[in-house]
Amino acid sequence: MAKHESNEGGDLESSIDSRIADSEDVDPVLKQKEHKTQLQQGIKAFNLKPKKGIEILSSSGHLNKEPHAIAAWFHNQPNLDKKAIGEYMGEPDELNKAVLYAYVDMMSFANMTIDEALRHFLAGFWLPGEAQKIDRMMEKFAERFCKDTDSFSNADTAYVLAYSIIMLNTDAHSPKIAKKMTKEEFVRNNRGINDGMDLPPEFLEGIYDRIVANGFKVKEEEDMGASLSSDTEKSAHERYRAEAQQLMSTAQGLLKKAAGQSSDHFLISNKSEHVISMLEISWAPMLAAFSVLMEESAEAGLISQCLKGMTGAITLLSIFKLESQRDAFVSTLTQFTNLHGHTVREVRQKNVESILAAIAIARNLGNFLGSSWGPVLRCFSELDRLQLAGSGSRLGNVFGGSESSGSQGSRREWFEEKDNRRELEEANSLRLEQIDTAAIDRVFTSSARLSDEAIIDFVRQLVAVSHEEIESCPSAPRVYSMQKIVEITYFNMSRIRIVWSRIWSILGEHFQSVALAVNTELSMYVIDSMRQLALKFLEKDELTSFHFQRDFLKPFDFVIANSKTTEIRELVVRCLTQVVRSTARNIKSGWKIAFQVLNMAGRDESDAIVLLAFDLVRKVIHESFLQVISDPAHGHLAYADCLNCLGVFAKQQRSRDIALEAIDLMRLCNDIALEALGDEAGLTLFSDSERHVRIWFPILTGLAGLTSDPRLDVRSRALDKLFETLMAHGPKFDRSLWGHVFHGVLFPMFDDVYHVDEVADTEWLDTSFSAAMGHMTDMFVVCFEGASPLLQEFLRMLALCIVQHNERLAEMGVNSIKRLLSEAGRQFSPDMWAVTCGTVVELFERAGPVKEEELTSEVDTEERLRLVGSRHRKRMLLFQLVQDLCNEFCDVLAEAQILQLLNLLGSAQTNAIGLSGEAKERMGASQLLQWIYAESAEASRSELQFMLGAYATAKENSRYLEARLLERLLEVLREYTGLTAQDQRGKWEEEAAGVGDAEGRKEDVEASPYREQIRWILAPTVIVILEGLTGLEQQRFERLLPHVYPLLCALVEGNDSRVRSLLACVFLQRVGPALKIMA
Repeated sequence: MAKHESNEGGDLESSIDSRIADSEDVDPVLKQKEHKTQLQQGIKAFNLKPKKGIEILSSSGHLNKEPHAIAAWFHNQPNLDKKAIGEYMGEPDELNKAVLYAYVDMMSFANMTIDEALRHFLAGFWLPGEAQKIDRMMEKFAERFCKDTDSFSNADTAYVLAYSIIMLNTDAHSPKIAKKMTKEEFVRNNRGINDGMDLPPEFLEGIYDRIVANGFKVKEEEDMGASLSSDTEKSAHERYRAEAQQLMSTAQGLLKKAAGQSSDHFLISNKSEHVISMLEISWAPMLAAFSVLMEESAEAGLISQCLKGMTGAITLLSIFKLESQRDAFVSTLTQFTNLHGHTVREVRQKNVESILAAIAIARNLGNFLGSSWGPVLRCFSELDRLQLAGSGSRLGNVFGGSESSGSQGSRREWFEEKDNRRELEEANSLRLEQIDTAAIDRVFTSSARLSDEAIIDFVRQLVAVSHEEIESCPSAPRVYSMQKIVEITYFNMSRIRIVWSRIWSILGEHFQSVALAVNTELSMYVIDSMRQLALKFLEKDELTSFHFQRDFLKPFDFVIANSKTTEIRELVVRCLTQVVRSTARNIKSGWKIAFQVLNMAGRDESDAIVLLAFDLVRKVIHESFLQVISDPAHGHLAYADCLNCLGVFAKQQRSRDIALEAIDLMRLCNDIALEALGDEAGLTLFSDSERHVRIWFPILTGLAGLTSDPRLDVRSRALDKLFETLMAHGPKFDRSLWGHVFHGVLFPMFDDVYHVDEVADTEWLDTSFSAAMGHMTDMFVVCFEGASPLLQEFLRMLALCIVQHNERLAEMGVNSIKRLLSEAGRQFSPDMWAVTCGTVVELFERAGPVKEEELTSEVDTEERLRLVGSRHRKRMLLFQLVQDLCNEFCDVLAEAQILQLLNLLGSAQTNAIGLSGEAKERMGASQLLQWIYAESAEASRSELQFMLGAYATAKENSRYLEARLLERLLEVLREYTGLTAQDQRGKWEEEAAGVGDAEGRKEDVEASPYREQIRWILAPTVIVILEGLTGLEQQRFERLLPHVYPLLCALVEGNDSRVRSLLACVFLQRVGPALKIMA
């Protein structure tokens, strides 16, 4: 048949080629007809041999041999055989797989349940019969379904459930299956498939009901249903003839049976239920009979018949699934091999025959043995042990260990026993040479042909035997079964993924436990075996959203996390290095485990392991990182895992060079991630979308976490890289993303500020806080457009620094506010200025003026000096801040805000001057008085300088400003001269009359304590007043003169040369002209 198809395909191809050659210069109608004929012949060729048909259509120009074009043709060409489509897309060649992927990607499963999507998917072709082909199709279907819906957490769940639905469809609608799957069985079969969690029972029950009610059908199957109805009349006659023939055959059978009946009443049955009943009754007597004969007889013929009987019984019991009876026969058979236990027994010919029978059963009945694989595999293990012993090798102690001679007193008996055992082992070895060990090897190599259920039983029992071998002598374990596990893992790696996952769940756990064995050589052997298997496994591509690689590599992570042996942990890193370097192009979900292993290695106490791991991370980043993060399903996870891993290396304390380079690599990873965005990175405004948060938060939180490292150079590098990143890319952050960055990254860096009194170690505050605050302020200025909604919170944090007892923090906080206002103040909106002024007012309230009760309390003078002095210095900083605000931004501040700031200065002045004489007397130290008046002077100087400037430049007379200015002038000059308002009025009158007792008044003033100190403190403020008065227009000066003239006269009595010099200028330039007195 194949030959016929091949010839037919060749004839079609040659026919089409000849027609193409002769088609030139043909009438258009004929040419169109020729084109249609060629297409029909190509379709016919495809339906017979899909690959050949594609080649013909491609060469004739009817089909572009590109995956997307072929897939579209499959979707749109109704005359194609659906089985041929399925066979073509199921082939493992690259083109065929690409066509399958394109075919599925052209479909949309949005808003579908998984059974609806699967029904839609399978409507266009027949599933091929080979499991590997179905596996590829289900993988791609699951990937596409998870892309179009968010029904499951990963594609593994969709993949397993899709397989389960297909099996349910086959079970429910196949007439060959008598016992149908129940709804409860379907739900039970799908437990734990959603990342270890159960899917909702009602969801699975709904799928079951829909599939049972309406099975999957392809389009042509539906069309066939319509055509079959037209053939009903034609087939009626044929059915009649068939029924008649059946009646005749039945009648003949009954007649023959009646003729052959005898008095023995012997019945013949062909129903399996009858056979099962007979076996259930007869198995025990048969086993007893065979066992007694095998035990007592040595006759070769009888032994052969017994073994045939036992083999036949095992075959029947296996086929009819009588498991407990089968296990009893197999166990008994292996007992007759004389290979059970650890006692050396004589092996006779009947034991050899039993071994051969066990091998035959393993080879022929592997799909039916189930748990009976256990005794069979133990028999193989013991056979290997005896063969090793007979050949002179150590008694199966493959890795380490030695036989002990026991105590000194029993040494002679031990040597005698050893000699006897050696003789018996040599005799057994000669007899066991009859057994072809290659036959046993074929049992393991042919495990790839076991059914899906049988391979699970086989693996489970082999693991149990391997565990027994190792546990029997942990210090010197045998590894026969372990070696076979490695072999069968390799042979069965190409099974469909759903079966492979079940196999690896058993094998992976065993690899983990053995890798942590006491014997180091055994552990190293197992880890190296995992390396070899990983190299093979990772050759196979993994589709998006699957986790097969991650599951396969988990033992590496488990071993390095739990091994107490340095050599083992180092070997894990070396093996992983080879695996990653060799298969990086294919790794997808496996990066999760790779970075977890490197993460653990970065914390290791061994310098060698840390260096090995960091070298691998460095190479991955420089050579493969763009590919690592490009996977749509696992790329963002690998990116975050890599940065987390680098953070671990940066925190390790053994090597500063590694720590610093790790920080640089973190920045490089971010640059590569932005490079992966391509043009989008330059045009995109980054938002708080999940995609953008995945890019920025791992790098920002990683670097921010390193800013608290105990090493100054490490935290300084982290600070620099953090703010370099924000300064470079922050202008492209939108306001929502900035909110997350400030609250999740930046503000937490300054947590020590909130608890400065509770922090014992203030090294960070002393060494790195200033740089961090400077970077923060610079970043806020550069990224002001996006960060501006956070202004109030940023100012609140700076205010918190200012009100702390730590004066250095306060100074840095004030300087940061000044810098922010200086560089970004012109961009402030009215609302922002309102927030800023409100913050300044709050600062003054919290810093608080010195209250009289504080000065007159009974607190120790030295403590009073310290507390009041600290508050004094902070307030002086605030006065400078207010002065800068008023001078630099008076043109943008609202009048209410200016008055708000001036009131702050005025309150400080009033507080100092308004202290009672008792308070001043009880302070007990002139230093306190100096601080109080220094605050007053600074406040007054700032306020007066601003008001004099505003009064001098005002276009219109402001009575409010003039009244306030005059009030402040009088307060300062009175305090400086010691004159009260009444004294001032009296002096003005006396000056006008030319009389008065100036000397007596002078004595009273100078008798006041600390007068000279007060004058010394207030002198700079008086100088500001005199300079301001000199700069006023003559008309405005004369408005003030009646109020200040007596105080100006009193200033003449002072001793300060600077004041006297400026006073002379005022009298000459302003007072003289006002009083019509010329110099």
